[in-house]
Amino acid sequence: MSSPKRVLVIEDNEGDMDLIRLGLTANSSGQTAPFEVFSADRLSAGLAAMSKERPAVVLLDLYLPDSQGAETFKSLINQAAGVPVVVLSARDDEDLVVNAAQHGVQDYLVKGAFNGKHLGRTLRCAIERQALLTALGMSRKDPLQSDAHVLSPVWNEVSTSLTSIHQGVTTVLDDLAAPLSEGQRQHLDAALRSLNQLRSQLQQ
Repeated sequence: MSSPKRVLVIEDNEGDMDLIRLGLTANSSGQTAPFEVFSADRLSAGLAAMSKERPAVVLLDLYLPDSQGAETFKSLINQAAGVPVVVLSARDDEDLVVNAAQHGVQDYLVKGAFNGKHLGRTLRCAIERQALLTALGMSRKDPLQSDAHVLSPVWNEVSTSLTSIHQGVTTVLDDLAAPLSEGQRQHLDAALRSLNQLRSQLQQ
C-alpha cells in the first residue's frame, strides 16, 4: 500500500468536518491511496497550513468566516500552484461550477449529494489529473507554452475528442427516454464536471 495522501479540508462546520473525516477514513481501508486528513476552519488558517506542509489535495468549503463564494477558491488557487483543489458547497450553482473550473478547480461537490466512497474517488481522481497536467508541463496560468508548436496538433485532437464525449454525456443526461438512477446521474454529473475542467485547461 502506498503512503497516505494528505488531504487538507478547509471547513468551518464541525458536523460537516466530522462526516468528511469519517467518510474518508471509513472508505480508505484496502485502497491504494488511503487518506490522512487535516483540517482548518478558516481560509487564512488553511493557507498557513499549506505554507508549512504541502497537501496532496485540498477540499475547500466556499463559505467560510473569512471568505465567501468565488473569492475563496480564487484566493486559494493564487497561493496553491500545482495543488489540486476540490470545492465543497451547499449551493448547486452552475455558474459557480463553471467559474471554478475556469480558475483551475478540479471538481465541485454539493454537500449532501455524495457519500464517503464518492468523495474518496473524487479526491483520488483530482490528484491523478493534477499529476498528469504537471507531467505535461501544464500550469493553471501558463499551460504548454514550451514546445507549443509541437504539442498544439495533439491538444487540438484531444479537445475535439473531449467535445464529442461532452456531447454524449449531456445527451444521456438530457434526452434519455429511460429514467436514470440517482447513482447513474451522480457518476455522469461527475464525468461532466471533469470534462469541463479538462476542456477549460486546454482552452487557457
